[in-house]
Amino acid sequence: MNLNIKQTISAFADVKPQFWLLHILGWAFYVVIFTIEYAAFNTYTAKTHYLILLPLLFSGLVGGLLTWPLRGIYRQFSKGNPLQVLLIIITMSLLVASIWTPIKNLLLMYFFDHVTLLDLYLGNQPQDFYFGELFLTITYSFFMIMVWSCLYFGINYHFKLLREKHLHLEALRLSHIAQIKMLRYQINPHFLFNTLNAISTLVLRGDKSKANNMLARLATFLRFSLDNDPEQKIHLCDEIKALMLYLEIEKTRFADRLEVKFTVQPEAERLLVPGLLLQPLVENSIKYAIAQMEAGGIIEVSAQIYNNLLHLTVTDNGPNSDSIPTTTAQLLEKSQRGGVGLKNVVERLNVLYTNNHQFAITQGTNRGCVVNIVLPMETIA
Repeated sequence: MNLNIKQTISAFADVKPQFWLLHILGWAFYVVIFTIEYAAFNTYTAKTHYLILLPLLFSGLVGGLLTWPLRGIYRQFSKGNPLQVLLIIITMSLLVASIWTPIKNLLLMYFFDHVTLLDLYLGNQPQDFYFGELFLTITYSFFMIMVWSCLYFGINYHFKLLREKHLHLEALRLSHIAQIKMLRYQINPHFLFNTLNAISTLVLRGDKSKANNMLARLATFLRFSLDNDPEQKIHLCDEIKALMLYLEIEKTRFADRLEVKFTVQPEAERLLVPGLLLQPLVENSIKYAIAQMEAGGIIEVSAQIYNNLLHLTVTDNGPNSDSIPTTTAQLLEKSQRGGVGLKNVVERLNVLYTNNHQFAITQGTNRGCVVNIVLPMETIA
């Protein structure tokens, strides 16, 4: 899994807009739509034409104030069973509609017929008025509040799913980070033991200067190993520097028996690779090739770009194994070279690149072993 997914899943964290913003926009939409409807399908005098917006504006304001408390009520029952939630929605929608409808109708009567609540109370209403007019549009109002309620639950459910997806992806990302750290920090104990033993030997021989240099290089290499974030990839040139630091330590042990050649294409130096990717491969060659030959041997490290892919190759001229596995699974199970180091490399590549990489081990043309890794070209955006 490419851990750049962090940038993708972070979009889910704060994606939910504020309730009040959606609430105001929803009722503003109601005012605009019904203002257009009134203006298009009703005729008014020039004096009242521009006042169409006012009763609808006040009606929307009242509707917004009446539906605002529903948020708190619905929150209390949102975790109930569906039937209970439906009954609450219907009951509250009917209650709010029963309050909103007469207020809305009174506003319309006041602006267009100049009838106030006091006029109705004193009996000064128009001759054709009857009290039931105040509730004529209650069905329509009930439908409006039901729509508001359904939108509230629908939007909340939608963002609940987004939050759950975000949490799932975040948990997956953290799991992968933990796995990478575990693999990254599994430093080969043989390397540490041999290095410390070599330092001890130098001290006993009285070569304190060389011992101090070797200890300083070991400290620098370990600091690089532990300080760098395993989730972040590094430039190939930095990976090569870390590898050379490791090789300086090993050359103190093997002296002239260890020869390393680098062939790095300049364009490849700024490409990104997992940190400490090459070191286990070189360590494996030292252990099973250089250390097995009295005269020592040669390790070649190559980084080339072919067909927009980065090809990393580590080759040694050590003794051939009886058989070279043809698959990674066979390598890890059967090959004497398939130790912890190579196993960690394979698993890290699987975590970081899934199926977007290649890893292969073959016998050299004459002798030795060739490890080839193919990665996609990645740079810092």
